[in-house]
Amino acid sequence: MVDLLKTQTYNTSVINYFDLHPLLLYHSNTDKLKHMDNEILTTKKVKQFKGIYFCFYNNRLDILFKPHYYFNNNLHNANDFKIIDCINVINEFKNMFTIDLKDLKVVNIEFGLNVISPIDIKDLILYMVYHEKNEFRTDTGLAFSKKSSSIDKFGKTNDYKIIKAYAKGIQFPNYCNIDTFRFEIKSKQSKYINTLNVFNLNDLLNPEVYFGLIETIIKEFKEVLILDCSSKLDKLNPKEQKKINEFLNPLHWYKILNQNRNSFSKNKKIYYNLIGKVENNLKSQLEKIIFDKLELLKEGAISTPLQECKKGAVSTIIYNRICINNQNSICRVTGLDISMQRDNSILLSHTGLKYYHDTNNKIFEQIKKEYLSKVWYNSDFQTQIKEIAHNIRNTRSNQSIKQTRIYKVGQLNIFNHLDS
Repeated sequence: MVDLLKTQTYNTSVINYFDLHPLLLYHSNTDKLKHMDNEILTTKKVKQFKGIYFCFYNNRLDILFKPHYYFNNNLHNANDFKIIDCINVINEFKNMFTIDLKDLKVVNIEFGLNVISPIDIKDLILYMVYHEKNEFRTDTGLAFSKKSSSIDKFGKTNDYKIIKAYAKGIQFPNYCNIDTFRFEIKSKQSKYINTLNVFNLNDLLNPEVYFGLIETIIKEFKEVLILDCSSKLDKLNPKEQKKINEFLNPLHWYKILNQNRNSFSKNKKIYYNLIGKVENNLKSQLEKIIFDKLELLKEGAISTPLQECKKGAVSTIIYNRICINNQNSICRVTGLDISMQRDNSILLSHTGLKYYHDTNNKIFEQIKKEYLSKVWYNSDFQTQIKEIAHNIRNTRSNQSIKQTRIYKVGQLNIFNHLDS
């Protein structure tokens, strides 16, 4: 999940604590000079511990931390890095250095995932041309790597949100499949980072925050325009084939981008409607691969503890005429029985949705009516299942965020006590 964190503090006691800490080893000293009169502008002293860099300035401390690399002894970030792995790494940092993580404000973040491309990784990177209306440009720092972001009138990259796509397998061929694809989101602005409900390092001990990062990855990948030059178009009629071949020309999209403001999104929708008629088209394959991997990265992140049952006591909840005798088997959003799912499930997922579709279609249609957008009503069954589960997770995440805003940590929530 999280590949890079930069945290910052102006707390003098925290700065002094790290500066004097015996585990930190000296790395370097740098004086930055003004161009005109050679006066010293800033002095930076750098110490490090196991690949974590502590940059001391005149009145602040920046900590550069790569949790995924740290997890792999700073050798690579080419394997899967689950939510629980990232939380454990940050907990290790917390236990190693006895400070309040809330003092470390997150000012830079990179998060994403690794998946195996269904086609040659070099071709996949080549076919990725836009994210939203921002062109993917070659990242000169890495082979077969592209970045997309908005550009200001002076040609400068906006670091509010940067989308990165590159060939992880070519970067680390000894640690992963050669066709491993890395999709990543990066920001250097608190304005964006805070929309992820990430404010300080302590927030990244909360699994709900990672579920929000997962939804962001899914959302941002949907905005990627991929020119599908690998799928066979022979089942489309000649008119459709001709239209798609026009769309497969990058210059065509450049011209569209310079038309009226709605042309790009309108044509993008037409293109994906056409390519959607091609079975197993590249974008749908990748979306499924990414979705499945993100589900895998959630494993172990939330464990619902079994409550001790009192003898002779039975707690029964009735929802839509379904009797449930174990509150740990109730979806936290829909209130439906999810005992057919894994023991640690807290939300109705693909397994439960398929169960209701097969055994109680009336309940399934009620779920569909409430949690499936009309945009997906005519889509195939698997897509409907995916979108319903997606919206249930979003609802749960929004509930948690709202609860956190209303009831701060340590504040009494009378409703929780009334339920106990």
